[in-house]
Amino acid sequence: MLDLETLPLPELRTLKAQVEAEIRRRGSATQRLVKKVQKLAADQGLSLNELVAIAGGAGAAPATSRSGSAIKYRNPVNPSQGWTGHGRKPGWVVEYLANGGTLDKLAV
Repeated sequence: MLDLETLPLPELRTLKAQVEAEIRRRGSATQRLVKKVQKLAADQGLSLNELVAIAGGAGAAPATSRSGSAIKYRNPVNPSQGWTGHGRKPGWVVEYLANGGTLDKLAV
């Protein structure tokens, strides 16, 4: 591993320029690849998004859906408000508990 703290400033500047040039090169190579794939898809009458959808995102990280946790507590004053019991207590829960209520009475 390269110890940057020991390099003199001129060498660091040279290294920085080399790194930036490599990042630009790789970025432009990626853009060229995307354009090629878009053209191939268009030649077949598809958009790139349609192609990815058909392929099911092959090669990409699998999509995960977060459905969220089930509601465990419901606001008795406004039933549209619920809380899973995870994270910070909503204001209505804090207020209910401050007025002498218990979580058991809010349980769904």
